[in-house]
Amino acid sequence: MQSMKSAYHLNFEIVEIESEVYFVPIYAIHRPACRAIMSGQYYEPETHKLVGRLLSERPGDLIHAGTFFGDMLPSFSKKCPGIVYAFEPVLENFLLAKLCIQRNELSNVILWNAGLGRSLSVARVDTGKKERTHRGGASEIAETGQLTSLVTIDSMSLENVSVIQLDIEGFELEALNGGLETIKKNRPTILIEDNSRNCAQFLENLGYSKTGVIPGISIWQYVL
Repeated sequence: MQSMKSAYHLNFEIVEIESEVYFVPIYAIHRPACRAIMSGQYYEPETHKLVGRLLSERPGDLIHAGTFFGDMLPSFSKKCPGIVYAFEPVLENFLLAKLCIQRNELSNVILWNAGLGRSLSVARVDTGKKERTHRGGASEIAETGQLTSLVTIDSMSLENVSVIQLDIEGFELEALNGGLETIKKNRPTILIEDNSRNCAQFLENLGYSKTGVIPGISIWQYVL
């Protein structure tokens, strides 16, 4: 029998912003979220403000997909009176987000090393390995890349979802389809990147209307 050792190494910078600690990946230091945290600022600050306002108006749980290294987790944790359900399919990103949760003692955050999809399945996520430039938070579900898992929003059987926030590189419609029953039951505000522009019909069929836009996010709310 052959004995083997394996080691998993990540290079990161530790950054502290007003008592919040982040583990910023060197492999993706070029990405906008990393640059923002390194400069002592939130990435997409309007998203932080909006999530805070929505959760104060309607207290409940938050689904947050596209967690990256956890740059939004301390803020979302403070603003959420319920549970933050966070999803990150890329292993190295997940590990840094997990460090963020532990270091900041975010007791209301549950983090999965998985993406959100239409069904429970195995998938691949392209992190840019072939190009030798890590895509960081822009990694996407694709034909090739790192093996990962997909789960569905409905599989959690949540009863008090106030906000769903999805920034998952064109996979938003798949995630929404996997959360159909949860959306019907909870009628949460839905914040989506939707660069593929393919979510509107799905949401309109459920009685939702696009009520606003902030940088990087479209705001959909139930109006019927």
